[in-house]
Amino acid sequence: MKRSAFIPALLLAVQAIAIMTAGCSKVDEIPADAAGPEPADSLSANESGISDDIFDDSRYIYSQLSPKEKEYYGIIRDAAMSFEDKAVFPEALDPELLRKLYISVYYQEESIFWLSSMFYRPASESDTLMLSYRFTEEESAGLQAEIDAKAAEIFSSFNEDTSDYEKLKSFHDQLVLNCTFSMDTDYVNTVYGALCDGYAQCEGYAFAFDYLCSLADIDCFTVSGTNSEGALHAWNVVKLEGMWYNVDCTWDDPILSPVDEDFIRYYYFLASDSDISGVTHFPDNTYYTFPICSSGDNYYKREGYFASSADEGISLLSKSAADALNCGRKDAAVRFSDEKAYNDAVSKLFDLGDIKQVFKFANDSSDVKVTDKRYVRYLNDDELIIHITMIFE
Repeated sequence: MKRSAFIPALLLAVQAIAIMTAGCSKVDEIPADAAGPEPADSLSANESGISDDIFDDSRYIYSQLSPKEKEYYGIIRDAAMSFEDKAVFPEALDPELLRKLYISVYYQEESIFWLSSMFYRPASESDTLMLSYRFTEEESAGLQAEIDAKAAEIFSSFNEDTSDYEKLKSFHDQLVLNCTFSMDTDYVNTVYGALCDGYAQCEGYAFAFDYLCSLADIDCFTVSGTNSEGALHAWNVVKLEGMWYNVDCTWDDPILSPVDEDFIRYYYFLASDSDISGVTHFPDNTYYTFPICSSGDNYYKREGYFASSADEGISLLSKSAADALNCGRKDAAVRFSDEKAYNDAVSKLFDLGDIKQVFKFANDSSDVKVTDKRYVRYLNDDELIIHITMIFE
């Protein structure tokens, strides 16, 4: 197991510092002469109950650190686990190295959800890094208990035959269906916000997905970067059956008007780099290199909703609609291998009326009936996806 769930050690109240930015947040910086956090009582890392196997060199980002950087990463991690007010190193370190180490811990140790995203940048080389925390003693213990209970509930649906793919899809669906994008609570950038409170920014979605993967012993890490407009963003890269894929639960959970709490899509579930990297998602590679994410076996191929012609796509959309109704869902989608097949299918479905064939097939295949006169369509021209939301009669 890469890491284990645990009940955190207890901490005292620390000074709260507002660091949120519009959209998703990031590790922000405060200069050394600004007010630092108030001291907190410390406990040893062993008292927290977390396993030392968290320092497995197979972890993708951690493995890129030098031996000395790994040692100092561990010092920050242990200090944060113990809720100490500072991390102390055996030598003075350059501020930029301290920043790299802090960002590494913050984004890769999502289970230490009480660690603030504020980096206290020293003015010059220093052997000390100030730390601050989000929550009080009682809050942290209570939040961890709720996280443990929610994770146990999710995992209770698995058995020894549940594949890693099925687990990843379950994690994705859990977050998309039960979390709403928000910037309005104290938990939005944490595992707790996305899993338990039901409100999170992209960072919270990504941390929660990473956390569940960790419990399932599936290699995963959180990537920070920007979208195509330069706004801050975070998502995941996950390893499945020896291949790496992008997963963005936030973008698969769009804010719709009117609100549709049952809406779900898989545009960014097991996405390749060619789909999103440098197109819609721009990872911050200041300190790390990232694996190449495959396009060989995305969600639509795995589920059998990937078409190479317009007619095949219409047939598969019909099947997707029938499958959805038989599972109590109302969203159906198909993805195309090329732009011509996609455009031809769009024309046949929505200009020539072939969408009625889709609804007839779905209704003939299910006890649940939908109307072909009212539905919502979503066309993803970038990824060549046709998505419909059906309306029950």
